[in-house]
Amino acid sequence: MGSAVVIIFYGSILFCLVGVVVRLIKFIKMPVHLKWEFYKGSSIYEQMEWWTKEQVNLWEKVKSTILDVLLLREYYHRNRPFWSVLYLFHLGIYLLILWHVWLFIASVAVEPETASTAGLIWGHTATALAFIGGLGILIKRITDSELKLYYPPLHYIKWVVMLFTLLEAFYAVQYYFDASMPALLKYVKTQVTFGDIEHKLHPPPATAIHVLLASIWLIYLPFSHIMRLFLRYYHYLVYDDVPNVKGGPMEHKIRKLLGLSVSWSAPHIQKGKTWGEVATEIPKELSKGAAGK
Repeated sequence: MGSAVVIIFYGSILFCLVGVVVRLIKFIKMPVHLKWEFYKGSSIYEQMEWWTKEQVNLWEKVKSTILDVLLLREYYHRNRPFWSVLYLFHLGIYLLILWHVWLFIASVAVEPETASTAGLIWGHTATALAFIGGLGILIKRITDSELKLYYPPLHYIKWVVMLFTLLEAFYAVQYYFDASMPALLKYVKTQVTFGDIEHKLHPPPATAIHVLLASIWLIYLPFSHIMRLFLRYYHYLVYDDVPNVKGGPMEHKIRKLLGLSVSWSAPHIQKGKTWGEVATEIPKELSKGAAGK
């Protein structure tokens, strides 16, 4: 059983890395997509001849993206009560990620016996924030009629598993390692350096369960909303607010796509023609109907 846990864990890491890379490549290779939207507020697209005005540079877009990811600004402006629990959860997750990075580095860089309780407080605080926020999100999703419309049943299971993962992590640190930072660092060091293969192949139940739960999240990551979020911000950084000017790079990309053949048909789409032809011709069915009137 112990060796199976190790195989599943390292297999999930490999699966996650390959899955993320494959999806990122797929996203990056996707063609420019055309969209029609109603822009509200201070969108540049509401301005007359917006393409003639000064464009937002890449650095400004990067700063805006970082602030959106760290502060969840869109939720803050649109749904303040939901933002409060969502931000608690994300803040806890960000702190947990940093805590794990610190654990890996500290386990090999410092003597475990010299470790203070500050690291333990850090980990427990991050876990508590993520748990409280996650529980709040689950309650909001269950009780808010509008949020429920966009939440399939599978996602309720996801949040229950997330909360259980956080509780199990707290139990492992607080009770299995007896809330001892030196003991935890020693364990992490043996895992990182492969210092105790026998112990690695036969992990205790508390750490084995945590590793299996971590494996589930690693397998889920390439298909999660995080990847969709990447696509959203990738599109924003690369394409949004970029005018299609004559002779520009956007025109070159769009001309290339307009030369592709249409592979499906409908009353307003003619199969066998290029997208450029479809976009500049009136469908026969529609022209006949107009003539009959």
